[in-house]
Amino acid sequence: MKVPASSLFLCAALFIALPSFSIAHDLRHSYASNKREPRDKASASASNATDNTKHDDITDVQKRDGSKYVFVHHIVGNTYDYDYDLWVNDFNQIRAKNIDAVALNVGRNPWERQRVQDAYNAAAAVGVDVFISFDYTSFDCSVDTTVDWANAFRDSRAQFKVDGRPMVSSFSGDCLGPGGWQAVRDRTDGFLMPFIYNIDYQQLRRGGSWGFLDTWQCWGCSWPQGDYDKNTEDDHYYMDILGPDRYAATASPWFFTHYNYKNFLLRADAWLVIARWEELISMRDQLRFVEVLTWNDFGESHYLNSGPPTEGSQPYGTTWTNGYPHNAFFDLISYYIEAFKTGSYPAIATDTIYFWSRPHPAGINANNDGLSRPQGWDWTSDNLWAAVFCSSTCSVTLQVGTYSQDFNNLAYGVNKISLPLNAYGPITVKMRKNGQEVINYTPSDFQYRGWTDQYNFNAYVGSASVSGSF
Repeated sequence: MKVPASSLFLCAALFIALPSFSIAHDLRHSYASNKREPRDKASASASNATDNTKHDDITDVQKRDGSKYVFVHHIVGNTYDYDYDLWVNDFNQIRAKNIDAVALNVGRNPWERQRVQDAYNAAAAVGVDVFISFDYTSFDCSVDTTVDWANAFRDSRAQFKVDGRPMVSSFSGDCLGPGGWQAVRDRTDGFLMPFIYNIDYQQLRRGGSWGFLDTWQCWGCSWPQGDYDKNTEDDHYYMDILGPDRYAATASPWFFTHYNYKNFLLRADAWLVIARWEELISMRDQLRFVEVLTWNDFGESHYLNSGPPTEGSQPYGTTWTNGYPHNAFFDLISYYIEAFKTGSYPAIATDTIYFWSRPHPAGINANNDGLSRPQGWDWTSDNLWAAVFCSSTCSVTLQVGTYSQDFNNLAYGVNKISLPLNAYGPITVKMRKNGQEVINYTPSDFQYRGWTDQYNFNAYVGSASVSGSF
């Protein structure tokens, strides 16, 4: 059986050619490079682009006994100048979205141990659970060191546990081998949920050399790995191997990075942020865990907050995140998180328009960028994407500059609409209900422009509600 490309097309410290995509990417993971150094050291046309999804019928969601858990990935390597209060602030935002636990990605920096201690203390105070995810592209590939860290925090009040066992996760980890991971499991009583690649995935089956793992996570399954919309072929490949409940899925709204050592994007068109969650909900009968990628990977543009909170929160040379908030993405997916966990879509009580756009056309030449366009630049279309949450029938206008399109009589539910970016200027979203305009919002800090000094394929994400805009 052919291994899905997502198991290969990873944010990892390797160079891989993907023959099926006729493109080679340098996929060295930023955690293994300057991400972990402190900053001071170094689509369809608008006329047919409406997809109304009605979620008022709870039979649309597969139901199954047993708890569902949703985690979010937090990179400790981006917390060099964090203090206790910043951890509390992060955890309060995360807890408000019904997240069960936060995976703390740890690497080689000596200062990360104290940050993790602060995180456990803050999590206990806020009332959210955490667990360690060892990033072996940076962390010492040692059973003893891994066990030391895991056991140091296992009895914390904030430690996330499954069936009474502390969760132990990872990014990478094939270097430990099956024997090393078995030793970690034996010496920590850990519930293992690693993402391990560069292995024979068939050996993840029960009885295989990796078959003792409690579950296995697919990081790359969050995004399509070529010029196509995300599908579930990769998920089902691994679910067939692992069996029910042993496959841990992931979801992410975006991916773009633009360093001299990695310069590419993954396709996020066609409302990926929503489409991925719809896929997960359709498979929830076979899933126990979903991890959201990520809270704060600014270097790869998959973050769920308003942007870097401190000077040292992103790698040196990151030019594409300041002024590009993503917290509306987090607000948006909270609707789907509840549906995944409970088996029922929540009622829509507030009319809201979520919208996102890149800042410039994909095909233009930057005026002053020492790097080329990111690989995959031609996989994305120049569209304003939107998701309209209607509590009852509503009509919406999307506008860029002088170009606009009306979407009339949208039904109750989530309506996915888009507008080709055929003009330059500010973005405006409007909503009308019962002949009255209830939303008219133009963010003052963003414009779609026909030029750029440096390439930026990140998304500006905003939202506006009848009760206000933010």
